[in-house]
Amino acid sequence: MLSKTFSYLLLFIFLINILRAQDSRVNLENEREVNIQKINEAEKILKETESSKTVSIGRLKVINRQINNRQNLIRSLKSDINSQDKEIKSLSNIISSLNNDVKLLTNEYADMIYNSYKSKSSLTQISYVFSSENYNQMFRRMNYLFQYSSFRKSQIDEIKEVKNKLKLEEENLKRVRINKDNLLRSELSENNKLQSLKGRQKKIISDLGRRQDKVRKEIKKRKEALKKIDILIREIIRKESQVSRSDEENIDLERVSSEFESLIGKHNWPVSSGFISNRFGEHPHPVIKSVKVKNDGVDIQTNKSSKVFSIFEGKISTIAFIPGMNNVVIINHGNYFTLYARLKNLKIEKDQVIPKGHIIGDLVTNSDGVTELQFQVWKNNVKLNPEKWIIKK
Repeated sequence: MLSKTFSYLLLFIFLINILRAQDSRVNLENEREVNIQKINEAEKILKETESSKTVSIGRLKVINRQINNRQNLIRSLKSDINSQDKEIKSLSNIISSLNNDVKLLTNEYADMIYNSYKSKSSLTQISYVFSSENYNQMFRRMNYLFQYSSFRKSQIDEIKEVKNKLKLEEENLKRVRINKDNLLRSELSENNKLQSLKGRQKKIISDLGRRQDKVRKEIKKRKEALKKIDILIREIIRKESQVSRSDEENIDLERVSSEFESLIGKHNWPVSSGFISNRFGEHPHPVIKSVKVKNDGVDIQTNKSSKVFSIFEGKISTIAFIPGMNNVVIINHGNYFTLYARLKNLKIEKDQVIPKGHIIGDLVTNSDGVTELQFQVWKNNVKLNPEKWIIKK
């Protein structure tokens, strides 16, 4: 009895470990689905940049993004494989324990059958009962025989139950091993794709490195465009700050400002898909590492003709055209301002009050096949990191 109790305790411990492994695997599967979605999104963007024969920084950014996505996917696969290994080990231990239980129960039952055959034939049992010295003893002996018979039956039921559990766990083990084999094949496939991407990355960097003069001109052109944007938005903010809040008839900017601030990290992206191709602040150029490039916002690379949405309600402060940035739209959210650049087909007008999610316009695709939004967030005249304000992907 002690052996059975210990066996059941072991089973319970193994089952707890399996349940934990299964929870971990569900999380890993969800993480893997997110990575696959990011890979598919970036793959569409990459195909659009490859429609142009010109090798571009934009194409390099997508390749870099895909490398990062596939590395994350491979890490997730490795973690899942480790989780499967732990589950296989736990299931193997359960199966071993159940096999021992079946063996123990079968041996016990065999002993009972032998003892019953040896000393408890029907005639012997009758003699055993009627040889009682009194009614009380007769009743006790009858009760004993009944309990013995019931115990034999329960022993049969227990053997069946343990064998059923054993069969179920063997099927679970088979399923987990198949899952692991599939994961190993996926990992191999993703590693091959990763190596291919790294080869393409190396070639693009080499090609761009041979065209450093052109790359430096692009850096200079971008810097000039961002400088013009900086002058524009500072002037708009200066003018807006001089306007009395009471003069705003169509929108309560104090309320809008408060609500905008309360949603830090929760604002929707200004485009429906894509990735951050150029982060906020100063960082090395992806090709000419000795050159530092500065970004007053973030660049979001996305699909051709993607629509751009206002991340929050506000008033259109200005619409301007800046060479290298196309149409630039600035929206007033009270103490906060958002800026959207590289737009075409505008759907708004100056001083128009728009709700959250309103379509501002479409994105321009440049001659290199790159579709990229320049997005900025300001609080009064202070530049903020837009990544901290939008939902993390």
